[in-house]
Amino acid sequence: MPPRGNRLACSLHTVDGAQGSFDVFPGEQPGSVAKVEPVKWSKPVDKPVMLQGAFSLIGEMGMTGKVILVNQSQWDALTQAKLETFFYGAILWGKNPFKVIEDAQTMLKRGK
Repeated sequence: MPPRGNRLACSLHTVDGAQGSFDVFPGEQPGSVAKVEPVKWSKPVDKPVMLQGAFSLIGEMGMTGKVILVNQSQWDALTQAKLETFFYGAILWGKNPFKVIEDAQTMLKRGK
């Protein structure tokens, strides 16, 4: 089964008003990620404390119609559990990205 899009367009918004963007590209194996580009920020950021993230699949004809919004606590759980790549892969390959967030939150609760 092919990925649902050619790339994942990602946008991050920080509490100090900076905006960052980056792309994620699917790998060859189902669920895999080939490349995550570095974040390009609109202005210098000391500590990128994310307020909100938006993730949208881009296909051959443009956006596929869905935008996934992630709030600060969800993003913190993903980054602390180091599951960002699995989150991106879930979106690219048509899985449930919110299940990855839930797993990250569960992992952090068990670790405390």
